[in-house]
Amino acid sequence: MTTRSNPAEMKRDLGWIIGVCIGACLIAVAAALHVWGAVEVRTDPVAVLGLTFVGALWILLAFKIIPWLGLSFEFDIVDCKNTAAVIAFSGAIVAIAILYACGNFGEGPSYLENFFSAGVGCVAWLLLWLIFEMTTKVSLSITEQRDLASGVRCCGLLVATGLILGRATAGNWASAFATIHDLFRDGWVAGALLVLALPVESFVQPSKSRPFPSWINCGVVPAIIYLSIAGAWLWHLGRWEGMPQ
Repeated sequence: MTTRSNPAEMKRDLGWIIGVCIGACLIAVAAALHVWGAVEVRTDPVAVLGLTFVGALWILLAFKIIPWLGLSFEFDIVDCKNTAAVIAFSGAIVAIAILYACGNFGEGPSYLENFFSAGVGCVAWLLLWLIFEMTTKVSLSITEQRDLASGVRCCGLLVATGLILGRATAGNWASAFATIHDLFRDGWVAGALLVLALPVESFVQPSKSRPFPSWINCGVVPAIIYLSIAGAWLWHLGRWEGMPQ
């Protein structure tokens, strides 16, 4: 006997949103490389396309790593159709794209140095996310309780820390040591933001007394605060070394 799919469930198929997010991120990466990449990159469409293709592989690699941090594309989004997970996962993709693009900003002797910069930024970002997850268990609020506010809040934090660490790795190549030094010098605010987010998370997570926190007050507002802090820090840092005029 055959069964018909529930039309409401069909409408809630959310996997396509991640596909749109990836496509938009790759377009943004290509545009950013065309505007802010090294001279030999931004003047060569083939180089821009090649690095964008590597960016796509970079994002696909993240699909293998993110489940270790509590979010699964196949289970939480495709199978469970979890809106909160879609939002948080989308934030992770955007952050990865930012980190990859920023690692390719500035002049350097070869593409390997660009990949090193992007890789260092991604490792630092993943480490912060791991600490956040181990401390707050935010993934449980997102995947098990399907709390929309937690998904929005996590998305804002992931993008904000991605912006800060991405900016910290942008600029002309000097050496591996200098890249790591710049990451700590300009990216320490990402760690400070994590310290801020920990008590916020303990206060606004779902609880017995408040099983359904307001997605605006407990989700959008903290996310805006995180992104505003990141934006203010980027404004404070200003132009990176080698940024095209």
